[in-house]
Amino acid sequence: MKGRLLGLVAVSAVAVVPAAHGSRQPVTMPATMPATTAPPPIVNVKVTITDSRINMHPKRGQRGAIGRFILLNVGAKPHTFTLGHKRHGTGTQTGFTKALRPGAQSIHVFYLDYRGKLPYLSPLPADRSKPGMRGTFTIY
Repeated sequence: MKGRLLGLVAVSAVAVVPAAHGSRQPVTMPATMPATTAPPPIVNVKVTITDSRINMHPKRGQRGAIGRFILLNVGAKPHTFTLGHKRHGTGTQTGFTKALRPGAQSIHVFYLDYRGKLPYLSPLPADRSKPGMRGTFTIY
């Protein structure tokens, strides 16, 4: 019995010693780990709001990217910008709403995780009847 126990201790000591002395063994990565740790791409979307229309450039972004929406109200009246829906499908947020005073600028960061078309508009009563105050942003 002592012989078996001594043999087991000797084998385990040999297995531990190379790692303790700085032996470099190749490490294999599991298949589920990403190949890179780079952050997702950032899409800068410039939104200019006038009293008669909303100009957005670009009008599309890649799914999985981070959208940085730069909102600028160049009109003489306050406007509200709404992208997407507060709730969509399973109850998750797929949009945002931001009110801007005349001459104000705001930056809103939004993760583009929903694939499809998100409507944008100005929901104020004075802007709803203007066709230039609405459009769609596409996440492909």
